[in-house]
Amino acid sequence: MNNKSILLPHVYQKVGWWLLLLTVLLVIAKIIITYTLHNIDVAWYMAKTSHFVFILSLFFITLSMEKVEDEMIHGLRLKALGITGYVFFVVFLVLSLALELNGTLNPYLSEVFLIILPILIAGLYYIIFRGLLWRSQKGQAL
Repeated sequence: MNNKSILLPHVYQKVGWWLLLLTVLLVIAKIIITYTLHNIDVAWYMAKTSHFVFILSLFFITLSMEKVEDEMIHGLRLKALGITGYVFFVVFLVLSLALELNGTLNPYLSEVFLIILPILIAGLYYIIFRGLLWRSQKGQAL
């Protein structure tokens, strides 16, 4: 199976960066609406919309191909995905153990994880992938 078939075209990476800019604008609008109009309902919907757009932008940025996509980059993607998986496996084990020993579960904890977890996973993967790509390009230049 061709690995390129699971990735989005490179143009989606640019779309993702524009959506990230839109997220920043939505957050600024939410802050302005919250402190000027004092309308909590509109601010809540703006916050949910900004979270959705932010996660969508990270999806586009992390799952789109590079301009030049070759076997080395596929290997780096796989390595970054593996490292990210190991990190979050350990995080989940530690959190599960801590919650089990604590005995109480905060009712807002699941919502926080639903918002923060995709952001952390995509962000960590992107940072690891870019770091591996930078290191390999630096090694080729020597």
